[in-house]
Amino acid sequence: GSKGVVLGLSGGVDSSVVLKLAYNSGTDVYALILPEESVTRMDDVRDAEDLAKNLGVKYSIIQINPILESIEKNFPWNKFSAERKQISWGNVKARIRMVLNYLVSNIDNRIVLGTGNKTEILLGYTTKYGDNAVDIQPIGDLYKTQVKQLAEYLKIPKGIIEKEPSAGLWKGQTDEGELGASYEEIDKILFYLIDKKFSAGEISYKVGVDSELIKKISEMVEKNRHKRMVPRITRLFD
Repeated sequence: GSKGVVLGLSGGVDSSVVLKLAYNSGTDVYALILPEESVTRMDDVRDAEDLAKNLGVKYSIIQINPILESIEKNFPWNKFSAERKQISWGNVKARIRMVLNYLVSNIDNRIVLGTGNKTEILLGYTTKYGDNAVDIQPIGDLYKTQVKQLAEYLKIPKGIIEKEPSAGLWKGQTDEGELGASYEEIDKILFYLIDKKFSAGEISYKVGVDSELIKKISEMVEKNRHKRMVPRITRLFD
């Protein structure tokens, strides 16, 4: 059996809820706070550390900059187009954090808890083999708006609940800015699209959102289906 659990604690509402759920269960919890200097918001680091301290949870703060600098220095950038560097580099950061989570998992016999919600998972708004590489997704069946409601019930600090969501992959990045809509709108669309199996026309009438946004959300769900699947196996025999 495992000794306990480990999770990445960002200072956002999702990871704060997962931390509190793990703590409430009586499980031995280790939190990793993994900021990037000049990119991670300092209030996120402070909120994460304060929450861990207040719960009496073991934690470590590890700056990921030295790891990033080593990759930046040694990767042959000149052999590739710079067009997709920002998103690719952002994914590197998520994967570095995954590596550190699993280092603690291996060295201390812990299960890695994911902090992804249903909205992110359905949209594919995750890094493949990064933040979606976990052992358990405790809030994976809750939409983002539901996670915020649970956070209020769990008495997560108001400042964490109300802050603008961000994956923190580059300076100034916000979830809703990147997605092009609020989580309230997106969650309503996903609920009627996935849970209720409504058509685009029915969703537009029911929710009162633009049909183009419904189309965009639907396309994201389909395009990123691969992120929700296990790797395909090449079959040699029928």
